[in-house]
Amino acid sequence: MRPCLPADREYISALVTRFSEFDLPDWRSTDEIDRTNRLSLQKALEEPKPCAAILVAEDETQDPVGFVNLETQVDYFSGEKHGYVADLAVSKSVEGRGVSHMLLEVAESRVRSSGYRLLTLYAFSANARAKRVYERNGFQPELVKYVKGMRQTSKANELNVGRPAL
Repeated sequence: MRPCLPADREYISALVTRFSEFDLPDWRSTDEIDRTNRLSLQKALEEPKPCAAILVAEDETQDPVGFVNLETQVDYFSGEKHGYVADLAVSKSVEGRGVSHMLLEVAESRVRSSGYRLLTLYAFSANARAKRVYERNGFQPELVKYVKGMRQTSKANELNVGRPAL
């Protein structure tokens, strides 16, 4: 495990598609997910946030096989700062070989040494593979975001005529 180097940018960018390799909700597209994640990671690489770190896992030949983007956030309820796994991805070739576990262990170690009480992350509800990894590593679901896609119809548009937008 090592800090991210400028030479890792291409590798990390190539892993972005891993974040959309499951059945997305109807109101999300693969292009939207990949584009947004690519831009977010590009910004994290070019303008790192204070107390943030992108760490890269390597295989025995020192080739990158995964990464974790670790940041801090503030808990909505307690107001406490805590560790936040903004991104975690591994190469398909090493899936199931413990690389995600190792990345999460290193993230946990850094969070503990910073004195934080929590480590959080988000996962799409349909991303069963990611949820299994997180739950095997001691994460528990806390909040569930509910979404209802709004399809615009001519009837709905007629009802909104003259009303201010939300």
